[in-house]
Amino acid sequence: MSLMTLKGPYWVTVRQHRKALWVALALGVVAVTALVGSWLWSGHTADVLRATGCTVGSLDPNCFQPAREYSDDQWAARHLVEYAALGMLVLPALFGAFVAGPMLAREMESGTYKLAWTQGVHPARWLAAKLAVPAAFVVVGVPLLSLAFYWAWTTGPAHDYPTYWYEPTMYVSHGVVPLAHTLLGLAVGAVVGLLVRRTVVTMSVTVLITGTALAVLAWVRPGLWPVRTLTGNELPEGVSSSWLVDSGMVTAAGDRIRSGDCFATPGNPRGCMTARGGVSDYIDIHPASHFWPLQLVESGICIVVAGLATYAAFRLLRRRHA
Repeated sequence: MSLMTLKGPYWVTVRQHRKALWVALALGVVAVTALVGSWLWSGHTADVLRATGCTVGSLDPNCFQPAREYSDDQWAARHLVEYAALGMLVLPALFGAFVAGPMLAREMESGTYKLAWTQGVHPARWLAAKLAVPAAFVVVGVPLLSLAFYWAWTTGPAHDYPTYWYEPTMYVSHGVVPLAHTLLGLAVGAVVGLLVRRTVVTMSVTVLITGTALAVLAWVRPGLWPVRTLTGNELPEGVSSSWLVDSGMVTAAGDRIRSGDCFATPGNPRGCMTARGGVSDYIDIHPASHFWPLQLVESGICIVVAGLATYAAFRLLRRRHA
């Protein structure tokens, strides 16, 4: 949908905030460029090392420097992916602050919203436009960023310096969670903007609430889907790519002794657990196959909360300006 096809408050919203939308688009392009750059850099350094006839694990003294340069370049390329992941982590709070501050609180603070309402625009329609424009931008842009991140992460320097799917920054950078988190930030921003009605304070409160909500989600994330429990002294292959949630030993009566309970004990934690009656090892894990169930459950929670927050925003607007 182009700018020329927009009408009424939607056109006004885009017109008012076109600079901010262009800046957001430019930042997205920069992020994608960094991801593509990390991929190209990683491939180039691999070609350079291959041309010398050396490998990273070569014992030939002549290969020491090429291998070292390769490792340094791969590590630097990996950092580009990590920086992009950090950007995805803070994206919901940034979008929420933008909606709460410049798009809503500033108009409520200055009283410019009255101009639109006196020109035949219903308050509910006015708020719908304020939310629909950034929401459309998010629905289109965030999945593209997630796909670009996933491509760079799975084909670039992560092979030599792996980062795993369950790491906090990696988990929130691909799949459907980034979109759900950002929509939650937008909804929180709408409520806070209408409640506080002060631009700077509103932006700060939105960042605080959104950040707290995402921190709580990260804390409860391991329990959003049933873990898989493995027991015995020999663990099957593939556990290294799984998310280790808990570990320890089981007593003959079936009670668990968590390894974390013995970390403060001097000596071997395993000896501590054995002394408490542990007879067999156990681990609770989320294998890689749990990625999508965890993502869908967390996204569902975000969408429900975002829906409730959006409903609350419209109710608040109606009560104050009926």
